[in-house]
Amino acid sequence: MIKAQVWDSRRCWVGEGPATSGSDNNNVTWVDILNGKILAKNLSTGESSEHAVGEDVGFAIPRKNGGHVVGINSGPSLLDADGTLHPLPNRLVADGKPDPVPTRWNDAKISPTGDLWLGTLAYDNEVGVSALYKLDRKGKVLTRVIDGVTCSNGIEWTDDGKTMYYVDTTTGNIDAFDYNGNDISNRRTMVHIPEANGYPDGICMDAEGGLWVAFWGSGEVRRFDENFKVSEIIAMPSTYVTSCVFAGPKLDQLIITSAHNGDPDGKNEAGMTCIATPGVRGRVTTPYPL
Repeated sequence: MIKAQVWDSRRCWVGEGPATSGSDNNNVTWVDILNGKILAKNLSTGESSEHAVGEDVGFAIPRKNGGHVVGINSGPSLLDADGTLHPLPNRLVADGKPDPVPTRWNDAKISPTGDLWLGTLAYDNEVGVSALYKLDRKGKVLTRVIDGVTCSNGIEWTDDGKTMYYVDTTTGNIDAFDYNGNDISNRRTMVHIPEANGYPDGICMDAEGGLWVAFWGSGEVRRFDENFKVSEIIAMPSTYVTSCVFAGPKLDQLIITSAHNGDPDGKNEAGMTCIATPGVRGRVTTPYPL
């Protein structure tokens, strides 16, 4: 078992969605969802910063030419480096009606072909009212892809681009879909995690095809091999582990986010962002092309 160490001591209510950018993959960004902040830190220099967006922010993914695409409550938007926001199509446009209950964006990721896949979560965790959406690579069309979701979370693709993995956390399942570069089909469950072992949350893949899964409630990140058997475990100093990403020039450092989940004065490192050396290399974060 590998032990993760605190890398950034800022306590996030719900830290989520770490991503990297820059030629050396040293620029790491993540969000503190319920405090409405985008946090950043350089793996090499240690320089850190944060930007308040003024509302809850479910994700912030680097764009190809600078800035981020962000999931704020008013809708996905392009955020320029100077803080200017450019609204993109929102759920009201995609669904033709308001959300049935108060809902926010949660985890998201860019597909190998440049589309933004993004999911929702009801604030009261109401079962089955959320969804997974896709925003095309030109930022023009937002489409509702999967209904009946409770807590849309980790998304990832295999190296060959033919399979998409997906986590709806409360089901305890890591599912797979066939992916043709645009659409998904043939949903199947690759592994089911009993509730006693924690809930699967954010995910990322390494260069050897291993799937690294953050587990909310268990204080661990687990690697699943090609047969979906656990092949490595990273122990975190925080119970509520949310997501992970590979970083650094060699992509051999795993940055792991967590949540304090309403307990900011807890005695452990809940909500802090950690680092581990897993012994494998990962993959570059795919930026949004706009």
